[in-house]
Amino acid sequence: MYHPSRGGVRGGRDQFSWDDVKVDKHRENYIGHSVNAPVGRWQKGKDLYWYARDKKSQQMDAEAAKEEIRRIKEEEEQAMREALGLAPKRAARPQGNRLDKHELSELVKRGSTAEDLEAGHAEAAQVQGLGFSRMHEPWKESSSAVPSEKAEPPEIRNRTVLEGATIREERSEKERSQRKRRHEDKKREKHDRREKRHSRDSDDEHRKKHRRDKKRRHDSD
Repeated sequence: MYHPSRGGVRGGRDQFSWDDVKVDKHRENYIGHSVNAPVGRWQKGKDLYWYARDKKSQQMDAEAAKEEIRRIKEEEEQAMREALGLAPKRAARPQGNRLDKHELSELVKRGSTAEDLEAGHAEAAQVQGLGFSRMHEPWKESSSAVPSEKAEPPEIRNRTVLEGATIREERSEKERSQRKRRHEDKKREKHDRREKRHSRDSDDEHRKKHRRDKKRRHDSD
């Protein structure tokens, strides 16, 4: 039935198929052909492994399946009654250890982590990854990190911001004046080169004219 196995395969296992055994005239020589390659109308739709199954386990599986189907139908019926308003809505099912109002308010505070909470409110350890903390602000130190130092008053902070803005404006004004000066220098150099070229051209023209006049006088003599 089969050709010699190709090179590189394990005895032709990839070429074997029980469907080919069904049409083989020597199918009875294969071990397990009656189960893996059944032939005949009496075997269609039948449980060929009935001899190896446990009756008790089959009954338990059937009962579990029936119970699951019944529970699903009850849930669907209850959901339909709640949607139609025929039955009061049930409370949401608890999902694990839910947080109370105090824990939730502590966790949603800006910049707070599980380590900042009081004992008993944070039991799970958290790992702070890249980008978790906020950008460092030198004028605004956290009271939890440095308890002895006081935060700077808003007047000093505003003064620092104004000084920084003034320095940036002065720097930009200086850059604009430098660019304007360079532009004027380039314009002046360009004008000087044009004047020199014009004077050189006029001198050449004067020299040529003098030479022509001299030649004309010489020819007339």
